[in-house]
Amino acid sequence: MTKTGPAVPMAPVSAPALATLMAAALLGGGGLRAAEPLVVEPYRASGSPAASPPWRQCPGCDLRGTNLRGLLLNGMDLRRADLRGADLRGSNLEGADLTGADLRGAHLQQVRLTNADLADADLRRANLRDAVILQALTPGVQIEGAVLVGADFSGSGLVVGGVEPPLPPPLPPLPGQP
Repeated sequence: MTKTGPAVPMAPVSAPALATLMAAALLGGGGLRAAEPLVVEPYRASGSPAASPPWRQCPGCDLRGTNLRGLLLNGMDLRRADLRGADLRGSNLEGADLTGADLRGAHLQQVRLTNADLADADLRRANLRDAVILQALTPGVQIEGAVLVGADFSGSGLVVGGVEPPLPPPLPPLPGQP
């Protein structure tokens, strides 16, 4: 048991003054310093620094079999691009427009496709193992034979496997209506 001395009355301290005192105490009593900017690094699947391609728009371009591994391609316009067999492992394609793109047999392991537009994209036989595809637009996407182990399609409206449920029966006519 510790022994304490008599209580010493303290004057009331305003909230801003208390915050200033606490900040000074936390900063080692050396006075207040201006806040330093927070540096946010982009996601990198590999240990190497990510790079961006020299082009920002590439609609309809032919990138068959191209090594695009680990690149920052977020927001890229790749509509109708031919990416058959391309290596995009670990790349960031968040917000990219891949409408009608041909990604058959592409290597998309650990790729980030959050908020990407995949409408009418062809992903048949593509490897999407551990891909993150949150809130992506997916109407008309083709995924037959694709590897989907560990892929996260949350919020994308994509139904994988199973049979489409039957439509409910029509409502009966209202009384007095033919």
